[in-house]
Amino acid sequence: MKVIAILEHSITGGGGFNQALNAILQMQKICDGRFEFEVFSTHAENSDHLQKLGINSVIFSYSLIDKFLAKIGINSLWRTIQYRIKIIGGFEKKLLEHKCDIAYFTTPSGYIAALQKLNYITTIWDNCHRDTPEFPEVRNFNQFFIRERNNSNYLAAAVAVIVDSESLANSISFRYGIDRTRLIPVPFAPSPFLTSNTIKSKQEVMEEHKLDEGYLFYPAQFWAHKNHIRILEALLLLNNNGKRHKVVFAGGDQGNQTYVEQFVEDNNLNNQVRFLGFVPAGDMYGLYEGCHAVIMPTYFGPTNLPPLEAWTIKKPLIYSKNCAEQTKNAAVLVNPDDASDLASAITSCMNEDFCDKLINAGLFRLEELNDERELSEAELLARLERFEKRLNCWDMNKTL
Repeated sequence: MKVIAILEHSITGGGGFNQALNAILQMQKICDGRFEFEVFSTHAENSDHLQKLGINSVIFSYSLIDKFLAKIGINSLWRTIQYRIKIIGGFEKKLLEHKCDIAYFTTPSGYIAALQKLNYITTIWDNCHRDTPEFPEVRNFNQFFIRERNNSNYLAAAVAVIVDSESLANSISFRYGIDRTRLIPVPFAPSPFLTSNTIKSKQEVMEEHKLDEGYLFYPAQFWAHKNHIRILEALLLLNNNGKRHKVVFAGGDQGNQTYVEQFVEDNNLNNQVRFLGFVPAGDMYGLYEGCHAVIMPTYFGPTNLPPLEAWTIKKPLIYSKNCAEQTKNAAVLVNPDDASDLASAITSCMNEDFCDKLINAGLFRLEELNDERELSEAELLARLERFEKRLNCWDMNKTL
């Protein structure tokens, strides 16, 4: 049997790209010595990044027919017509040419509808359009309804749906009527680039970005839900009490950076805030090393990658209460709506003994999540082995 993983994000996708890489590495490990494995990517620049991790890839692009099938695939009249005329797009033809038996979408994808014969595994990172539908990235221009369409139409038919936590699995099962056994919670892992041989030294990174150690670090793209504004409000509260702290933001602009920059300008925070933009993967280890604490008052969850990376590099973590399932006691949990709560958390993290306790709790939590991930990998392997037995019941080369 052959599994082909689909990578639709580019490296500028930030955490989504890194999590997709983790998923690919994980599936590669599961398939090793058991199933054939290959990676398809829609971005040519991904080849180099995958190659650094020892993974070869095939570059492809979705055809017009693929895009048509993805758009109209859920229409009931079209489904009746399609059953008779049996159109297969270039994407699926390419998968079949490479002897694919099951496609693994490592990110949420609207192109599942382009598959007419092949079975698939899909991925859901969050259900935040339901939890916090007011944010523009899940509200504006039908984004809410696009997510609803995908979840309502593509999850039930999947061989498995990979999610990041038990709570997300339960939420999806309840909201969309998906059999709970179809959902496999697989905890996130730190970015694979944090342990690669391409990382720069802390000194090199500090000099390159003209930074002094001891800042608060928030690695996140500029989406509204990332809540950069609340950090700035907390800085103002601390300034009023004679406590000045610096913060470094690292992440690409997704439409909200100008708003955040204007807040900095209007409130005279320029000397306390640095915007690094998108930074190369090799810089991230040094940026984590140079910080005093990692701060992440995001509204979206239930899990994210920066907490895992903060623990890996032994840094204290300030995190949103709505994501407490991921961290347990390994973070200072704050109300993302409350700048004073965030300011108090920053002050707490200036205590060395308190930070040491957080760091030790983070290392322990990493071990717990590693154990959970191993159990999840065993469950995913069992699901693939079961699928392989059923796959032997028909001829993939024939069209019904």
